[in-house]
Amino acid sequence: MIGDSEQQERETREKLLDEISREVRTCKKCRLHEYAKNGVPGEGNPDARFFFIGEAPGAKEDLSGRPFVGQAGKFLDSLLIDAGIEREDVFIGNIVKHRPPNNRKPKPDEIIACTPYLERQIRIIKPKIVITLGQFSTQYIFSKIGEEFKTITEASGKIYKKPLFGIPAGIMPTFHPASALYNTKYKIAIKEHFKKIKSW
Repeated sequence: MIGDSEQQERETREKLLDEISREVRTCKKCRLHEYAKNGVPGEGNPDARFFFIGEAPGAKEDLSGRPFVGQAGKFLDSLLIDAGIEREDVFIGNIVKHRPPNNRKPKPDEIIACTPYLERQIRIIKPKIVITLGQFSTQYIFSKIGEEFKTITEASGKIYKKPLFGIPAGIMPTFHPASALYNTKYKIAIKEHFKKIKSW
């Protein structure tokens, strides 16, 4: 049973997350909104223990306004199932909330403009475990915990226990599901990393 105070806290988190979603959908802080059809604020459980951070929305995400709904999303869903985790129990977001044109990499000024939304989401949810998917999300989170980023290959699969925005979260980088789809080495590695999440 959820107590009254816990229920109130959950409702407060839901309202704050909804507010961020509304802001993202009308955001014009960087050039990306000019090319995108929809903002993709992220979605998931306001009580999530696991917070997954990707790079940016792709074409299907742009159309639907939801994160990780394309092929990479299906692969992520399968990884979650193998780890015994329900998608409804996690929160999934991205470094930038609008799709870059032609799926190009997000530019530094776009990341600076957009990541305050992500930071607010993390502060509201207070996850126990943050999983960064790929180079850009790992690089960003490392910059916030004082960890040097060299390559995603070197960082992936390791667990970093450092406060993130004042929250005592564990952080585990891994490869982005999109890159793992077409790289057997990465696919094997990311499956091993999700086994760590399961045991964690």
